Amino acid sequence: MVALTDITKNKKIERELAEANQKLEYLANHDFMTGLLNGRMYYEVCDRMMCVANRDKKPFSVLFIDIDHFKNINDTYGHECGDIVLKRVSACMVESCRVCDVLGRVGGEEFSIYLPETNHESAMIVAEKLRIKIEELLPEINKKPLKITVSIGVASNLKHHKSISDIQRDADHAMYHAK
Repeated sequence: MVALTDITKNKKIERELAEANQKLEYLANHDFMTGLLNGRMYYEVCDRMMCVANRDKKPFSVLFIDIDHFKNINDTYGHECGDIVLKRVSACMVESCRVCDVLGRVGGEEFSIYLPETNHESAMIVAEKLRIKIEELLPEINKKPLKITVSIGVASNLKHHKSISDIQRDADHAMYHAK
């Protein structure tokens, strides 16, 4: 005696469920506007990377990037324009970074980049190149180019940095000095 069961429908449902779970996981961990890691996931990934870097005694640095006068952009040109600026700036950062770098949108117009195996001097060079590239974007708004500027703070690993929040705080302070 043999019993056969067609499991085609079950397999299709399993596949669809796996795809839906994958999409949900992406949405839970990424910023909907830019596709970058959201703040929660950025800090989680960076904390793990920091532990590895500290264990292996490897340098790392963090860039904290703030779009200058972003509220004024939204108020003057509207939120649709603000969204364009966010997307263009984040795309520029992705294009400018290495595959091993970790990028996150950590606030409304605030971004952070974790640079593994990067000392402070190298991070300063990366920050300046990124600042220049963002200024060159000039997205067209109302048929006119809009100049975008950013302030970037740089912090590199020190003994008192126990978590990504510690180094992020130093990068944030450096960014305010840059403004």
